[in-house]
Amino acid sequence: MVEISLLGSVGPAQSDELVHFTSRGREPGPGATPDVRAMTASQRLDSILGSETLRTFAPYGVARACACFSESPANHLAHLIVDRQFEPWGIVATRDGLLAAGGGAVAYVPDEVYNQLRAAGLEHWAVRTGAGSTWMHEREWRVPAPDGTAGMQLYSLRAVLVGDRDWRPSPVRTGLSMHMDQGTLCEGCPDPFCEEMTDLPRLWLQSEIWVWDPVTRQVELYPPGALR
Repeated sequence: MVEISLLGSVGPAQSDELVHFTSRGREPGPGATPDVRAMTASQRLDSILGSETLRTFAPYGVARACACFSESPANHLAHLIVDRQFEPWGIVATRDGLLAAGGGAVAYVPDEVYNQLRAAGLEHWAVRTGAGSTWMHEREWRVPAPDGTAGMQLYSLRAVLVGDRDWRPSPVRTGLSMHMDQGTLCEGCPDPFCEEMTDLPRLWLQSEIWVWDPVTRQVELYPPGALR
């Protein structure tokens, strides 16, 4: 666990870890682009890890683009995946990390309060609780996207959540080349036997991997670099 310095100790109903699910078991919000809509949950995760960027879109009823996370202690994580049909693919951040990025927990408020926040341009910090709005189970946190940016740059992650132990992200270019005959690095070498090396994405290798087990309704935890 990561020690929380900004909010103090958390209780059993809270979590130090917050999950961005790449699919919540429903259509993406209206701000999502066609290419994102066409992807599966695992393909979206693959794109996030390869680009080291979490693309941001406006949630339902909100003007400002945000990155959305769910606060999910172990039992609630199982509830979201099993009972609420969230797909077990995504990235895991920490409270401190999201707070440092300008994020925070949303407020679940009556329509009257939500409308006041909307009038002030702050509706991205709230979810209404009136008729037809039943989203409190998401326990949502949001990080508003900085103006003029297309997403949230990811420098580190607490973990990566996957639904298949055998899944691996697509290899990425390393910027290094290897002389295939000699097994040595090429430095400015025009030799046709020099080939650029690839590896699994940095965020995959440097993060814990959480593998969802549908039988036990828990995640199996693997240390960074264990699943190559």
